[in-house]
Amino acid sequence: MAQRDLTPTSYMILGLLTVKDWSAYEIAEQVGRGVAELWPSADRQRYNAPKILLERGLVTASTVTKGTQRSRTVYSITDEGRTALSDWLATQATPPALQFEGMIRVIFANQGTIADLRTNLTTMREQATRSRSLFVSHAQRISAPEAGTLPQQNHLMALANRFMIGHFNHIAEWADWALEETADWPDTVQPATTHRKRTVSTLAHSIEDGSS
Repeated sequence: MAQRDLTPTSYMILGLLTVKDWSAYEIAEQVGRGVAELWPSADRQRYNAPKILLERGLVTASTVTKGTQRSRTVYSITDEGRTALSDWLATQATPPALQFEGMIRVIFANQGTIADLRTNLTTMREQATRSRSLFVSHAQRISAPEAGTLPQQNHLMALANRFMIGHFNHIAEWADWALEETADWPDTVQPATTHRKRTVSTLAHSIEDGSS
């Protein structure tokens, strides 16, 4: 039975452990590699989640020492952990949620200056471009046969990678459009009335796109 009180980060770690045993450091490194853009809270949970899994009996932990190196804790998935992961994959996912500070700044931009708004839009575009480049590099890295950290999952990584690149493409393209749209705004207040027709037209396009 899926343990619904566990976070997706915990199940992500169980998934990693189905491939091989990992140390606590290696788990944190893998979870932090490109996952922050997909699941922001994973960064905060990646260090504590293995301990919770251990308490549940979903993983085991052993201390390994190599030569003069400092000992490290290595985690292995248990049969119960595999069952929990399999059961969770069979349940319905929660709806996607977006955590997007830049867009909150857009919504309340009438309390700031037009320069602040346009700077924020430029920042959003630059951030999206950088994040897109990250996933492009991931795609390049796993393109070669048997390449990547989890080569047996490259076909699944490709599905997710295509989505993430498209997601950041959309943000960058939207930011370009928003910069053009606001180019003749004198401030962030007057367009509510002076650009009313353009606002209505924009909303009409949004309705049309959302209804297709």
